[in-house]
Amino acid sequence: MASQNELRSMLDAPVGLAPNTYLHFYNGGKLRAEFMGEPDPKDDYYSEEWIFSTNRAITPGRENPPDKGLSRIQLPGGETVLLKALLDAFPEETLGSAHVDKYGTELGVLLKIFDVGEGAHIPIHWHPNPDFSQKHLNSPFGKNEAWILIGTRPGAKAWIGWKEAIDKAEFRRLMEAQDVPTLRSLMHVVEPKVGEVYFLRTPIVHSLGTGLCVLEPQEPTDWNILAEWEGFPFERDDGHLGLGWDLAVDAAEFDKLELDYLNNYIRRTPEPVRAEGDNREDRIVPEEASKFFGCSRLTVNSTLSMPADKGFYALVTLGGEGVLRGDFEDVPLKRGKSVFIPRCLSSYVIVSTGDTPMEIICCYPPSL
Repeated sequence: MASQNELRSMLDAPVGLAPNTYLHFYNGGKLRAEFMGEPDPKDDYYSEEWIFSTNRAITPGRENPPDKGLSRIQLPGGETVLLKALLDAFPEETLGSAHVDKYGTELGVLLKIFDVGEGAHIPIHWHPNPDFSQKHLNSPFGKNEAWILIGTRPGAKAWIGWKEAIDKAEFRRLMEAQDVPTLRSLMHVVEPKVGEVYFLRTPIVHSLGTGLCVLEPQEPTDWNILAEWEGFPFERDDGHLGLGWDLAVDAAEFDKLELDYLNNYIRRTPEPVRAEGDNREDRIVPEEASKFFGCSRLTVNSTLSMPADKGFYALVTLGGEGVLRGDFEDVPLKRGKSVFIPRCLSSYVIVSTGDTPMEIICCYPPSL
């Protein structure tokens, strides 16, 4: 059990986020493990890493202990504790009073990595939107999400939305028959590349295939309605969130997804936010997504300032090497290293110390 003094000492500097992976129902994990710097990376069903989370993960077909999915931090003495312990002990210092007034000591956002291994895929599925969740799942959050591609393998692809509108009854027929090839044939196919970003609204039906390793900022839920069960360690009725299939299907979108919308809205073009010499910040999700979460990419060739007026957020280092420098001992960063910036932290700078630019993702909570 961490003492108040130990936790208080964490408020004076960026807080390192400890590794936090677990056994999932789809195989993968090699690229995730490589990203995290683990020895002997391999596909072993440890296919997700929940980096920034106060949410419990619920995985069909696997054990789900109460602290599964909750982020960990390491205390100065070496003990690993839940990030939630720090947030509960010092809510206003870590999150800010306005955020606490609305969300309590929950982050209001979730940031994770998922990695789909050789011969594996994530089932055809969809997520409820916030209104549906509030009405049927007693939650104000849906699962709007973004995919930031941090690794791929040969043949990597995903299926997003319907090429033409599909009748709900026909979808049900194909789902009950587990005719996945036909369902996929009716969907748009994309071949994501490292560095690309996709923003998916909740009702859009999608599936991810072999070879995609994704950093995913999202609303803070594990609401997944799974239209496939054959070949997975769960049954048909484990996939509808306890809603029953008649209601669960109502959360999906069956209209045609226009190709232009896919290419020019779902697939994102970075938008400049600011520049300081040869350093910059780009917004990588739509501005209207800020009611769910915010996300930007920092490119640091030399030094980039980080003002103290941004609230709390997480940083995930995708590439390069450097340090966070401020009124604290330098915090080293390299690929796979993530930190939590509490609300109370004063301004600091990011200094690149390597031969290649630093690339860092900033993940913010919903706007208030």
